[in-house]
Amino acid sequence: MATDTDKKKSENKGEKLIHEVFSWSLDDVLNKNFYKSKVAEIPKTFPTVSDYTKSFVYPLYEETHADLLSKMLGVNRSPTAEVTKIKKSKDFRLPKALLYTIVLKRRQGFYSPEVGDLIALTDVKPKSVDDLKRPDKPYLIALVQSMKANKSNYQLFVLSSKPIIPEVVEMDIRKDVTSYSRMNVNHFVVYLTNLTTNIRISQALHAELEGERKKIIEKVLRADSSSVEESHLEFSVDTTEDLTLLKIKKFLKSFQLDSSQEAAVLSCIAARKHRDQNTIKLIWGPPGTGKTKTIGCLLFMLLRMKCRTLTCAPTNIAVVGVTKRVLSFVKDSLPYGTYGLGDIVLFGNGERMKIDDCKDLSEIFLEFRVKILADCLAPRSGWIGSSEWMIRFLEDPEQQYRMYLREKVQCDEKESDSSDTDEKAHSEEDEDEEYLIPDQKEKSEDSLLKNALKKNNWKTLIVSTLKGNKKLSNSETTHEDVNEGPSKQKSDKKNFQEIILTFEHFVTNGFTFLGNHIIYCLESLYTHMPTSIISLEEAKQMVELVSSLQSLGDSLKQTIAGNLDLKEALNGLDDSRKESISNLHAWRIASLQILKCLQNTLCFPDLKDEFETRRFCMANSCLIFCTASSSINLHTEGMSPLEFLISEEAEFGRSLFERLVSLGHKKHLLNVQYRMHPSISQFPNKKFYAKQILDGMNVKRITYGKSFLQGSIYGSYSFINVTSAKEEFDKSHSMKNLMEVAIISEIISSLYKESVARKRRVSVGCISPYKAQVNAILEKLGNKYMDSEDYFSVNVRSVDGFQGSEEDVIIISTVRCNGRGSVGFLSNHQRTNVALTRARYCLWILGNGSTLLNSGSIWRDLIVDAKDRGCFHNVSEDKNLAQAAMGALIELRQLDSLFNMDSFLFNDTKWQVKFNDTFLETIASFGDTKICKEVVTILLKLSSGWRKDGNNKVNLEGTSMLLEVYEVTQNLCLIWAVDIVVQNSLCIQVIKIWDVLPATKIEQLAKILVEKVYGNYTVNMMNRCKEKRVEGNLTLPVTWPMNSDTDQSWSLINQLATLSLRNQPKSSSSSRASSVWLVLGPWMVIQDLMEEEVGGEGERNLLILLRN
Repeated sequence: MATDTDKKKSENKGEKLIHEVFSWSLDDVLNKNFYKSKVAEIPKTFPTVSDYTKSFVYPLYEETHADLLSKMLGVNRSPTAEVTKIKKSKDFRLPKALLYTIVLKRRQGFYSPEVGDLIALTDVKPKSVDDLKRPDKPYLIALVQSMKANKSNYQLFVLSSKPIIPEVVEMDIRKDVTSYSRMNVNHFVVYLTNLTTNIRISQALHAELEGERKKIIEKVLRADSSSVEESHLEFSVDTTEDLTLLKIKKFLKSFQLDSSQEAAVLSCIAARKHRDQNTIKLIWGPPGTGKTKTIGCLLFMLLRMKCRTLTCAPTNIAVVGVTKRVLSFVKDSLPYGTYGLGDIVLFGNGERMKIDDCKDLSEIFLEFRVKILADCLAPRSGWIGSSEWMIRFLEDPEQQYRMYLREKVQCDEKESDSSDTDEKAHSEEDEDEEYLIPDQKEKSEDSLLKNALKKNNWKTLIVSTLKGNKKLSNSETTHEDVNEGPSKQKSDKKNFQEIILTFEHFVTNGFTFLGNHIIYCLESLYTHMPTSIISLEEAKQMVELVSSLQSLGDSLKQTIAGNLDLKEALNGLDDSRKESISNLHAWRIASLQILKCLQNTLCFPDLKDEFETRRFCMANSCLIFCTASSSINLHTEGMSPLEFLISEEAEFGRSLFERLVSLGHKKHLLNVQYRMHPSISQFPNKKFYAKQILDGMNVKRITYGKSFLQGSIYGSYSFINVTSAKEEFDKSHSMKNLMEVAIISEIISSLYKESVARKRRVSVGCISPYKAQVNAILEKLGNKYMDSEDYFSVNVRSVDGFQGSEEDVIIISTVRCNGRGSVGFLSNHQRTNVALTRARYCLWILGNGSTLLNSGSIWRDLIVDAKDRGCFHNVSEDKNLAQAAMGALIELRQLDSLFNMDSFLFNDTKWQVKFNDTFLETIASFGDTKICKEVVTILLKLSSGWRKDGNNKVNLEGTSMLLEVYEVTQNLCLIWAVDIVVQNSLCIQVIKIWDVLPATKIEQLAKILVEKVYGNYTVNMMNRCKEKRVEGNLTLPVTWPMNSDTDQSWSLINQLATLSLRNQPKSSSSSRASSVWLVLGPWMVIQDLMEEEVGGEGERNLLILLRN
C-alpha cells in the first residue's frame, strides 16, 4: 500500500483536477459548450506515453464538467445540511490551502457526506441554481477531504475554492490563522457530486511511469511489429518438452474446461517463460462463455506457481465475482483448513463489496486481515503470550492454582481497605455498561480478557471469565429475581467478590479461556499469514494442536461430569475403569508437546502498526484483487515485482482491449456459452458476434428450459409490448416509466407466489439503463422480498451495475416511449449486449414496440427479430399485467391513454370500444380511483361480450331503445349504446360509451342525443345497431360488407369529429358557425361547428345533416 509520501504525491497529482474544477465560475459550469473546442478525438496510436495520458485530460475535465452541470440544473432537489460551525484548519494557508473544518447537523433524510464529495456553501437552501450566486454571496464550492461522525454531527475537513467568509479572513490575515472560528453560522451545505473516481483517474494520468511499467505501456501504445507477440511465444503442448507445462495441462483436466478455455489458460502460462519480454495476451470472452471460470483457473494455476499477480476489474461486483470463483477452486485444494489463503488479498471498499455478507471474502479482505493479525501478533495478548501461559498451565495446573490463591488473597486484602470506593466504581461501571450497545459490550469484555493476558494474572482472568458466565446466566434471570431490586444485586456482588474457586472450577475456567484464545490465534494465523512465513509442516502441526486442544476440552468436561478426581486424571494415574482419565492425560501431553514445538519453530515479523501490517500482507501475497480505480493505491516499491496483470474490462466505449486488437494483437476467443437458454443467446450471437458463439451442451438440454409462470408471454425469450405508457424525467433529469414499473412489480409478485407454491428457488434481476427507473422499481418493491432471500431474491440495478452478474430470470425495462423513435443512449451496442446476456433461463424485455421499431437502432432489429420468432407479445395478453397497467394509468391520471380505441385494454377483446369526449372529461373529474377501476371492469366485460340480464334500455321516444344504462356505483351509471364504424369497406358493430352520470341526469342526456344524433339515424341504421349475434352466453359484434347508400352514411359519420355533449344550448345569436359542404354520391352533408358558451366554458357541437 502507499506510504505517506506516496499519498501526498498522489494527492498533488489529483489536485490538478480539483484546481480545474475550482477555477470554473458558475457561468462556466452552466456553459454546456465550455470544453467543446478543447476535446479532440482520441487517436488510436501515440508516439509517447505522455501523448497518450495527455489525450485523456480534457475529456476527463469535460466529463466532470458535464456531470456537475447536470447536478446544478437540479440543485433544488440536492441533499442539504445545516452548518453549525466553521473553523479554519491548522494547515490553512492563503491563497490556495483554504482548509476548513465544518460541522454539520446530522439528521435522517438529509445530506450524508462522503470523502470526495463536492459541495456548495450557501446561506439559503437553493430553490434554483441562481441561489448559488447572488451579488452579496459569491459562488463557493469545497471538496470533502476527510470526515468524522458522531450521533448528532458530522465534522468535515474541506478544501474550499475561496475564503468562506472573505471579509473576516482579510481582517485576520495578520492574526494567528488558527484563531478564526464562528459558531451558529447561517450556512447550508449542498451536495453536488462525488469526485473520488475522477480524482483517481487524474492521478493515474499524471503518474510518473518508469522502468518496466513504462516499457509495457509503450508497447501497448505502439502499432509496430515489435508490439505484436511473436509466434514463438504461442504454446503448443504437442511440441514442448517442458514437463511443468505438461503437468499443468494434465491438472487442468480436473476443471473440465473446453478446448478454447484450456488453450487460453495454457497460452498465458506459457508466456511466463519469457519474462525478459513484456507479453500481452487478449482473451475475448463473450457473455456466458466462462470468462470468469477461465480467469479463475488461470489465477489458481498462477497461485500454485507462486506467481505474483494483480487482478483488476472495472466494478466491485466484477472483482468480487472473480475473487469468489478463485476462492472456490482454492478452498477445494487446501491441505489443512484455510491454510494458504494468506497468499490472497482483496482490498477496496468493504461496504460496496458487501464483505459482511460473505464469510469467504472476509478471510482474504485486507482490512479484516490487518486487524486480526494485530490481535494475534500482540506481544502479550497474542499468540506468544497466551501460548507461554498455556504451556505453564498444562505443565503444572496445581502450581498455577496455588498462584491464583495467592493473588486472590493479596487482592482481597487491598479491596477490603477501599471496599466502598470499589463498590461505587463497580456500580458506576455496571451502570455505564447498561448503556453500551452489544458491539461495545463485546469489545469491553474482550479488553478485560486481553488485559488479563497482558498481566499474566489468574485472578483478573478468572474474574473476567466469571463475569462473562454471570452475564450469560443473568440473561435467563426470572422476573422475581429482577423485582428483588438493588439489595439482592448488592448482595450478589459481595458474594461474587468472596468467591474462591475450587481446583476443578479453576482448571475448567482457565482452560476454557486460554484454549479458545489460542485456537483463535492458531486458526487466524494459518489463515491470514502467507505460506512464505508458515511452512506446510508448521501448518499441519497448528491444525493438529487445534484438534488436540478441542479434544482436551471435551475430555475435561467428561471428567468433571463423571465426578472423577481431576488431579488424578490430569496426572494419568492408572485406572482401567476410568478411560477418561487416560484420555485427559494423553491429550494434555500431546497438546503440550505441540505447543512447545510451535513455540520454537514459528517465527513472525515484528509489525509495529497497521501500515507495516498492510505492507507486509501486500508484499507477501501472490494474488491481489481490486478494482481498477483502487489500484492507484497499490504501492509495490521495495517488494517482489508483479509478474502478471489480469484486467477484466468493462464493455463500454473504446476499451484498452479494443485498442490492442486494432493495433494487431491476436485475441483468443472463448466460443462456447454455458449461461443462456439458446432462445436468449440467439439474437446477441447473431448481432454482436457474427454467429461465432456455440451453445454449450448444458443449455441445449430440454431440462434447461424452465417455465416459471404460465403463458407464452413468459417463455424463455419474450418482448412484452407496453403501449399507453409515458416516459418522464425525475428530479435528477434521468428517465423513468411508471407503467413499466407497475408491470415489473406485478411480474415479480407472480414469480414470488409461484416460487413459494412450488418451493422452488428463483433469482430475479431487473435491469434498466436509467438510474431513475432503477430507483422507481426499488421504491415500488420496497422490502417485500427482503426476508425471502433463501429461496427468492430480487436484484435491481442499472446496466452498468449488472456487469458480470447473472440471474435465473432477467426483466429489462427499456423505459423509452415517444412518437419520435428517440431512444438516447439506449442505442449503445455494448450496454444492450450486457443487458441481453444476463439471464440463464428467461429473458423478458418490456418496452414500447412502436418507439423501438422507429428508433433505427439495434432495438429496431430486436423488435423485428422478436416478431419473426413469434416472441412479440402485448401486455394485454396476460390478465394480471393488463390489470397492473390499468391501475398504473389510473393512479397516474393518464386516462386519455386508457380510454381510447387503441388502448391496450381492448387489443384482444371481441368488441371495439369508442369513447365520447364528454365521457373522458367526466371520468377525469372523479377523484376516487375506485370509480375509474369499476368503470374499466364494466368496459372489459362489455367488450368481451358480456351483457347484463334484464331490461337496461333507456325508454325515451326517439332513442329506439339503443341507449343502455349499467350501474357503476349506487349513485352513478354508465350510458352506452351499440354503434357502427366502417373499416376496410366493412360495417362493424362497436360499443359507444357516452358518459357516466347520476341517474337523475340520464333522461336529459338521452334527449340531447335524440336531438343531435339519433334523430338523424334512418330506420335501417337503427335496425343495424339492434342486430345481435349470440354465441353461448356472449353477444358478439355483427359485421357486413358496405354495399348500400345507408351503409355509406356510417363512413361519413366516422369521418366527422366526436360529439361533445352538454346541457341545452344558448340562442343562436351567441354562436359563431362555419360550414363545410361535403358531396359524396347522392349524399350531401353539412357540418356546422358551433362554439357556444355553456356555464362559462367554450365547447364545440357537431351537427350532422344527412339528405338525399
